[in-house]
Amino acid sequence: MSTSPVMGFPAPSLHDVARQRATVVTEDEAVRKLARSLVRRVMELNDGGAVQRKPLLDVTEHGVRCLLVPVAPEPHDLLSPREHEVARMVGRGYTNKQIAGVLEISLNTVSAHMRRIFTKLGVGSRAAMVAALTGENLAAG
Repeated sequence: MSTSPVMGFPAPSLHDVARQRATVVTEDEAVRKLARSLVRRVMELNDGGAVQRKPLLDVTEHGVRCLLVPVAPEPHDLLSPREHEVARMVGRGYTNKQIAGVLEISLNTVSAHMRRIFTKLGVGSRAAMVAALTGENLAAG
């Protein structure tokens, strides 16, 4: 065993350092799993209701405050990759027929994607869809 140049204490072996790092990673992952479980349980107790502004949980343990507040997902997080592709093309001015041709899918499939996008974003028009995805506020204009 070698000694550390500082104060003559034994230097930790590489095996000890690796084990400490693995323990930290394992503990971090355990904390993440517990947090995910806590969020799921709190949402169950909240009946999985609509997103509210009030905290679902506010506790202080060992001098650490834990505040669990639901947040609405960003519009772009709601869409599948294909729906993103369709929405991007709508934003560029493509018609449904043009989108179907470029993506080599049927017009009915494009319409189905559009219906799902509208539903997920809570919009009723192509312009409102583009505004929701770009963060523009149509009411402000």
